[in-house]
Amino acid sequence: MRENRTYWEQLAPHRPGEPLEFFREGGSALTEPELAAIGDVRGRRVLHLACSVGDESLTFAQRGAIVTAVDLAPSHLTTGRVKAEALGLPVEFIEQDMMTLDPAITGFDIIYISWGGLCWVPDITQWTQIVAERLNPGGVLVISEHHPLWEVLTVRGPNSLSISSDYFGTHRDGYTDPSKAPQVTQRIGTPTVPHRSYIWSLAAVATATLNAGLTLQSLQEFPEPDLYDGLGEQASHLPATYLLTASRP
Repeated sequence: MRENRTYWEQLAPHRPGEPLEFFREGGSALTEPELAAIGDVRGRRVLHLACSVGDESLTFAQRGAIVTAVDLAPSHLTTGRVKAEALGLPVEFIEQDMMTLDPAITGFDIIYISWGGLCWVPDITQWTQIVAERLNPGGVLVISEHHPLWEVLTVRGPNSLSISSDYFGTHRDGYTDPSKAPQVTQRIGTPTVPHRSYIWSLAAVATATLNAGLTLQSLQEFPEPDLYDGLGEQASHLPATYLLTASRP
């Protein structure tokens, strides 16, 4: 996690997120399926894990939620705070490793993690237990993430794929396929810092969620043809993201 923090700190200056005008004009960093699954957030306490610069946190706050945003990279949090202050949104940004959350960070109605967040969790069973303990009764966990199948498939050309990672192998050091790295690395290159990410199968995520005592509410899979760039029309035939919701009884 220390190495990953250093990795993200090197990327942070190049990841401003959406501009202020995007939010001032009513833009949403949450997708329509996410908004439909989450529902009305007015007055609800939201914890955004692996928040990066907190664009989704700002959207939650604009919709009336009471938002706490957590990330391990302080430079990302600084960017988020500046944007929240400029927009007049009371988002609390906290520097924390989401695997060792302070006990005081608890009592939430919604805990949310978005694309490119869960792949930095080193122990999915421990993580879901941490999350479940911090949900209020009736609270909801929302995981919106890259599909693990997308994580292991590499586009080689029209109607052509190869396997670049192990679906069942859990961790990877660096990226065999550069397109699976954070998008910013495609502009500036990958920092020469050791970093480890993780691939959690849908079965692993669902099982860990259930073992943490949560009730699975929905599991949806979506195509995102742009994430299979160069594959051709078949890009819409494969899952690229998924959305899981589970509640605390």
